[in-house]
Amino acid sequence: MRRIALFIFVLLVGPGTISVNAQGVPCVAGKLTSPASGEVHPCNAVTLLGHVKAADMGQAVGLNDMWGWADPESDLEVVLSGWADGISVIDVTDPTNPKYIALIPKTAGTRASVWRDIKVYKNHAFIVSEAAGHGVQVVDLTALRGHTGDRQVLLPVVTYTNVNRAHNIVINEETGFAYAVGTSGGESCGGGLHAINISSPEAPTFAGCITDLRSRLGYTHDSQCVVYHGPDTHFVGKEICFSSNEDSISIVDVSDKLNPAFLGLATYANSQYVHQAWLSEDQKYLFQNDELDEYQHVVTHTRTMVWDVTDLNDPVLAKEFISANTSIDHNMYVKGNRLYQSNYIDGLHVLDISDPTNPAEAAFFDTHPQTFTSVWDGTWSNYPYLRSGAVAIASDPDGVFIICLAGQVCTNQAVDAESELQLPTGITLDPAYPNPFNPATTVRYTLAEATTVRLSVSDALGREVAILVDSQLVPAGSHTAEFYGSSLPSGTYLVRLEANGIVKTRQVVLLK
Repeated sequence: MRRIALFIFVLLVGPGTISVNAQGVPCVAGKLTSPASGEVHPCNAVTLLGHVKAADMGQAVGLNDMWGWADPESDLEVVLSGWADGISVIDVTDPTNPKYIALIPKTAGTRASVWRDIKVYKNHAFIVSEAAGHGVQVVDLTALRGHTGDRQVLLPVVTYTNVNRAHNIVINEETGFAYAVGTSGGESCGGGLHAINISSPEAPTFAGCITDLRSRLGYTHDSQCVVYHGPDTHFVGKEICFSSNEDSISIVDVSDKLNPAFLGLATYANSQYVHQAWLSEDQKYLFQNDELDEYQHVVTHTRTMVWDVTDLNDPVLAKEFISANTSIDHNMYVKGNRLYQSNYIDGLHVLDISDPTNPAEAAFFDTHPQTFTSVWDGTWSNYPYLRSGAVAIASDPDGVFIICLAGQVCTNQAVDAESELQLPTGITLDPAYPNPFNPATTVRYTLAEATTVRLSVSDALGREVAILVDSQLVPAGSHTAEFYGSSLPSGTYLVRLEANGIVKTRQVVLLK
């Protein structure tokens, strides 16, 4: 949700992008200066790696949501930054040299909209907007492979029209289902979860409505849907959605899309707009923001609700965390023991959630330090899941920032000059990253020539638990595969690569 006056202007081709430098600009004495804009940004425990101004990404106006994509067949990694008239695609393969490389325009004939949201599944971006008639755009991102210096315009391979417009789209990558939320017009599901089978991304099909009438008119503003591996043993292996519904959070078993089971429902004192929430990686806690409690002055500082969801039928408010800043909070995501909060005019705040009920600020970066005219300016969203370990931040009207937290090395090994210049001379299986991991890790292997590959994972007893590549011909070069351990217990697993009569193995450790 965002309430601003929007002036529409779009120029499809911008003048280029700005890199910072090879090492980045560290935060010193609580400040750093962006070479791209010359602005001084208050900060703590971060390094600025790159900054692409809105003027350098198609004159983007009204920056909003963002997501990312790492090409499994090449080193390419991008962030998809939404704005009023479309999506700007930023190449962040080298996080110190981000480049605006492509535009995904809004559905033809629709109005501009400040609400545009993106998620990615099987190399396809799924894009929604609150503009009437927009539908769900499905864009094949593999078209970006091998791009040169020329800027591309990517058009949808298909637009799913059973949804007329939607506030957001949620994707469960483990099940191959998307959920349009905050829908209206067309097959709207009453504003609740509109389930779409996207197992074949270019042929999406309607799968059912999940409308929780226990909450305000059954409207869902945002959600996170997962294959459950948390402590409530009644639901392990089920597909569970944790939804933010303006006036409440709700927990729903959506394993059967035509017969959902409504589990827990909860609210709290002085709630104003239950906006968005994200699970801890062990799925014991749910961190939730309220977008209007600061704006309506029912609290004086930014408030984060921490829900104990160990019993899915009975969520319990374990903590109201009150931070030192006073801004409105928006999208936030969990990676490891960090919570990445986009807090509009106060920028990105990173909380240490090693102790989930006692968060502590670990870092921050103020994306919008200049005098502001609206409390809705600044950072709407962030993406902390880049392969390099860096964090991307979308800030209106400031552009896209790429930062690295203190103590981390945010370089994409794929762009290391030495590895770029040398062709593989044999078959290698590199250490997985991250390792230990939860819930997913990336396995990288290289081939000197095209050959048949089988890549599998076994548990400590030798039982095969996953097949990542199933005896298929793979071209020479460097390749990656994702191993998801959400449904598996903690422990040591063996990754096994079989190629051209050679066997390579690596150990990975799943810690929950």
